[in-house]
Amino acid sequence: MILVIGATGTIGRPLVGRLLRDGHRVRAFTRDASRLMPALGLEFASGDLDRPETLVPALDGVHAVFVLSSGPDALTQELAVAELVAAAGVRRVVKLSSVAAIEPAAGGYGMDHAKAEAAFAAAVPEFTALRPSGFMTNILQWQSTIAASGTVYQCHGDIPRAVVAPADVAEAAAVCLTRAGLHGRPYQLTGPEALTSPQLVARVSAALGRPLRYVETAPRDAAAGMIGAGLPPAFAQALLDALAAPEPTRGGRPTLAVRHLTGHPATSFDTWLSRNISAFRSVVPAR
Repeated sequence: MILVIGATGTIGRPLVGRLLRDGHRVRAFTRDASRLMPALGLEFASGDLDRPETLVPALDGVHAVFVLSSGPDALTQELAVAELVAAAGVRRVVKLSSVAAIEPAAGGYGMDHAKAEAAFAAAVPEFTALRPSGFMTNILQWQSTIAASGTVYQCHGDIPRAVVAPADVAEAAAVCLTRAGLHGRPYQLTGPEALTSPQLVARVSAALGRPLRYVETAPRDAAAGMIGAGLPPAFAQALLDALAAPEPTRGGRPTLAVRHLTGHPATSFDTWLSRNISAFRSVVPAR
């Protein structure tokens, strides 16, 4: 039995699907089981990481666990998960981490991921950290401003990042959860091409067939927007600190980790965009 924590999100949903297609028994730990379709081999465990005690019955009979937690309380949640998987005798854990955790960790966001990685490494015999460079799906956050004014606002846009397709991350996670011998080292998952934010905007513009404008935003203004959207100030600053890290090993240099784990090249941004351009066309009138 494989337990997937974070089963209904961008990574968790395709991960559950991949594991089921490969014939594995899967238990999805979720607050809302209605967000996943029932399927042969899929069990549901209702719970919330803010209430760690709800995870205890979900761990019964589990061999491997995928852990994905996000937000300002992620470290507290994952430290609790580490204690519980150790007590339950779970053998294998795969955690979705971040390139921000690469030593020396980039700000508070990176330090939190590094602390959680260390806790899981101490809790189970086989631990694997997956450190994606950033997700191609993050550009979907541009939909509203593109629809309103044909403009994308971003800070630290001059730092290139080899963003990765979530489906590639999910497939890599499935391999690490089900294949022996892949533990004991982190895997830095990237796409095949490092692109700056203006370059990404240019690709979206070409795919839409309409001009788009890129505007570099001051970090203080980006922080104000994030805080206005409900993020705690310290967490907003931690995210921006991670984005500001210019070291190429933090996502600016493509790796072969996706190919190594999955056996196929990482999905290119252009391929991902061609499959998802309808998300922008649905909010942008044709010209």
